[in-house]
Amino acid sequence: MNPEHAAAGAHIRRTKGGIFAVLRFRVAPCLAALASAVFWVAVDGQAATDVLVNNYDNFRTGANLSESILNVSNVKPETFGRLFSYSVDGAVLGQPLVVSGMSILDGGLRDVVYVTTANNSVYAFDARGGSGAPLWQRTLTQLPDGSAATTVGIYSTPVIDRPNRTIYVVAGLMQGSTAKYVLHALDLSDGSEKSSGPVVISGSVKVDSTLVAFEPTNTRIAVQRAALAIAQGKVIVAFGGDFFEGWAFSYDKSNLQAPPSAFCTTCVSRVAAISGIEYLDADCVFLGPGGGIWQAGRGPVVDTDGMLYFFTGNKAHVINSGCTIPKNDNSCAACSTAGGCLCKGIGAPKVCRGPDTCIAHEAEDHRLFDVNESLIRLNPGKGLELTGWFRPGNWLETGADGLEVSDLDLGSAGPALIPGTTRLIGGGKQGVLYVLDTTPAPSCVPTLTRTCISAVSPNPVQSFQVAPPPPPPNDYYRHLFVGPVIWSRARGDGGALAFVWRANDYLRSYPISNQFDGCDTNAPPTTTSHNCPSSAQSNDFIDHHPGGILAISANGGDAATGIVWASTTRGIDGPGKLMAFKATAETSKPGQLTKIWDSDFCEEDQLHRGSDFIPPTVANGRVYLATGANKVEVFGLMQARECAAPPLQEFSAPMLQ
Repeated sequence: MNPEHAAAGAHIRRTKGGIFAVLRFRVAPCLAALASAVFWVAVDGQAATDVLVNNYDNFRTGANLSESILNVSNVKPETFGRLFSYSVDGAVLGQPLVVSGMSILDGGLRDVVYVTTANNSVYAFDARGGSGAPLWQRTLTQLPDGSAATTVGIYSTPVIDRPNRTIYVVAGLMQGSTAKYVLHALDLSDGSEKSSGPVVISGSVKVDSTLVAFEPTNTRIAVQRAALAIAQGKVIVAFGGDFFEGWAFSYDKSNLQAPPSAFCTTCVSRVAAISGIEYLDADCVFLGPGGGIWQAGRGPVVDTDGMLYFFTGNKAHVINSGCTIPKNDNSCAACSTAGGCLCKGIGAPKVCRGPDTCIAHEAEDHRLFDVNESLIRLNPGKGLELTGWFRPGNWLETGADGLEVSDLDLGSAGPALIPGTTRLIGGGKQGVLYVLDTTPAPSCVPTLTRTCISAVSPNPVQSFQVAPPPPPPNDYYRHLFVGPVIWSRARGDGGALAFVWRANDYLRSYPISNQFDGCDTNAPPTTTSHNCPSSAQSNDFIDHHPGGILAISANGGDAATGIVWASTTRGIDGPGKLMAFKATAETSKPGQLTKIWDSDFCEEDQLHRGSDFIPPTVANGRVYLATGANKVEVFGLMQARECAAPPLQEFSAPMLQ
């Protein structure tokens, strides 16, 4: 059993038939947030683990610490490889989720894998493989009133409410030029609708006297990429997109028809932009206002109080050729002419950057303001009220490290909460990791000049560059996507470790406590406060987008079971790769994270199509990997085999942002 579960008062109890296991907690909300709600004891006596949310838990640690089958000794080319595939009707853009001991249509108990696709389908598969046919399938191609619409796809990872046997999923549709995003609550056993669903996601926020509505279209494109979450009885859905602002919605999980709450990151700019240009005016605005919530698919952190934490993306104010740039002088656009400057346009689209990009606007009552390039904390129990925020100081600087000017948005990844603390770690496209304290300040009301994110510490607590930028012309490509993962271990087991794999870099591990350990403040790179060297790194180097998308499996804190799994893909629709590394350095190889398995070692394990941002799902001795080839590939232990190394694949593609 996971020792953290034991510390929380968890007990595995067999029924007379020796089948079920029930997890019982004392009051330990921190550990409860990390743990799956129910274990099921399979026939072989192993306690099975659920994966109910993206990145394994509400803290987004990316770790399954109840993996008792896979370890560093048996994950090797001779005994571990591809077992079978689940075939589906579209690319898989969300992380596969696992529910153990689920009663399905035929009345039997099964471990079930839930998969969603870009064709708006939801599948339930037998985790053991079975015939390969789905246990059930639902294709969500109609609006709630029964009218037809064009499929956009399911782009996010759903969330599962195990006690209520419900999976929540958002399906994108297009009706004419209007985008419709539909929230469904489906029964885990058969896919039938529940909770008074489905419902078209809608809402608005009030900026002073102006009501700003959520109105995605075929030109102002909303993208529902961030994974769903459940917090304080609410289903949380977030949006980013192109030509669009960032939005978050909360719906009553038991009644989707109840009025939702909404929060908008940059809707103030829709009302208060100094340019006087309405962002819906396609004649003059090419892009904006931005501030999207996407996090490369990672869901929000949900802390032990049920508060939500998101990173947001860069703002945007891009003006079409022939329109006027207002008089202003900032790092995004300088114009000294009293009546403004005419945009003559640069680049293929013939556009100019507008000054609103580098201005955080606020409402007249000062309670609403732009929170682009920020960490935001929202309270779903109070209508998604903003209770704290943080923005890096270099967000509006000029030069290569200016977040807005250089398109280095913080929101390319999401934060993770260090278990047992009130501190988040994370970073974005600049390749800088932050430690941010979130100790609540209950009486503090956030404004544009008062962040209220921590009652005890200035932020950031630490900030450091993961590695130097790659040499030109690739110096821009130092991005972090999805975010770091954390192996929470007691000091007696070696202490906690954080892992990150930036584009154009190595897999790196760092010792952590309530911050990164072993750091110094001796002349850190510009815009950072510390130097924090990694304690170990891989020999493998990923020289392309998106870097490595990580997960951890281990049996508690046992180093002999600790594995870092990394998925990557090269280029759009390019080949993928899954790798496994020892999570701790060997005594004989200090400072090295040793690779123990690679899908390119054996030809039958190769992945001819990858997926950008989806972490591997490791559960109960299997690894489930989403791909863009209309398949979920399933890896696990097998009889000893011999395999020939495949021919080297040649593939070239442009760098992606």
